[in-house]
Amino acid sequence: MEPQQFPQPFIVKLLKSQFVWPIIAFLLLGVFLLTTVRVQRISGEEVGLILNKFTGDVEVVNMQGTRIYNAIMNDFYVLDKTLQTMEMSTDSNRGDRRRRDDLKVKDLDGNNIYVELKVQYRIIPEKIKEVLETSGYIGRDGVDLYKQKWVREYVRSICRDFLGELQTEEFYESTNRTNKINLARQEINKKLAPFGVDVDSIVMFRKPTFHAQYQDIIDRKEKADQDIKTQIALAKAATEKRETLITKESNLKIVDLERHTGKLEEEILEANAKAGKLVKAADAYYDRITIGAKAALYKNEKQATGILELKKAEAQGIEALKKALEGEGGLNMVKMEYAKKLRSMVIQGLPYTIKSQTERLQLTEDAAAAKKTKGKK
Repeated sequence: MEPQQFPQPFIVKLLKSQFVWPIIAFLLLGVFLLTTVRVQRISGEEVGLILNKFTGDVEVVNMQGTRIYNAIMNDFYVLDKTLQTMEMSTDSNRGDRRRRDDLKVKDLDGNNIYVELKVQYRIIPEKIKEVLETSGYIGRDGVDLYKQKWVREYVRSICRDFLGELQTEEFYESTNRTNKINLARQEINKKLAPFGVDVDSIVMFRKPTFHAQYQDIIDRKEKADQDIKTQIALAKAATEKRETLITKESNLKIVDLERHTGKLEEEILEANAKAGKLVKAADAYYDRITIGAKAALYKNEKQATGILELKKAEAQGIEALKKALEGEGGLNMVKMEYAKKLRSMVIQGLPYTIKSQTERLQLTEDAAAAKKTKGKK
């Protein structure tokens, strides 16, 4: 009896296949690549570092782009090289730590004062190796270690030292606090420059908190100062209002004066114009009267001269007539005039005689000549 043969399992058949091992090798290679090959993107605001785990060499990637690296042999770190901010505040919702993180300062008078700081800093790209070699990379909380070791610790320590040089009353003045903070920032940059970190600014973004008793005194002083400032502001406002009113009244006076001055000038100009017209009219009247008088005088002189000459001629004629009438010439003229009279006379009448004989009328030669002359006329 032949032994019973069972069919081989599918997996056994698959392993005996000549195509299965290349497929398995390809899959293993894919898994290896997926677990070891990484792709990292670097923006223009970041700087990258590739750390060789076996040799310890560090390659700085300070160009924007994409890098592919082996995760088994290398670690890739990306750091922000732009301006960054760190806050140390009493508010647990602000800053890098979710708890009270303000800075406690003991001043020269022994009082505890609490200040809140805002720090702005950046990495020096040329010293990125020094940053990581001296501080390490990323801490357990996922925060870059240089921020904890260099920025935070140095800022808190040095600011505490400089602010602690102030007395409590000096601490109250913001100018004194600002001067100390600026000096502290300069000292911090001297200390951090070898580690590739530069602090751009440190500011106290809130008023410091003093001891309860001193805080009460400060509050009262602030209120008094505020009252003084209010009174000063009111006095200044009153002074400005007074100056404004004075200026306004002065301007009104000036405007009124200018208005009256302008009106007076207009009246003066008008009077001068009228006077000019009157002067011109008077000059014209004078010229007209003078010229008319001269013309009349000239005319009268001419008339008088003519009358004089006429009278002289008449006198001379009379004188000549007088001389002519003297002697026989005058008698002849009388005769002539008498003859003229007789020429125009008409003699009428009836002839009569007392004699018995008839007489004839006889005319002389002179009478005939005169009658003839009259007939010619």
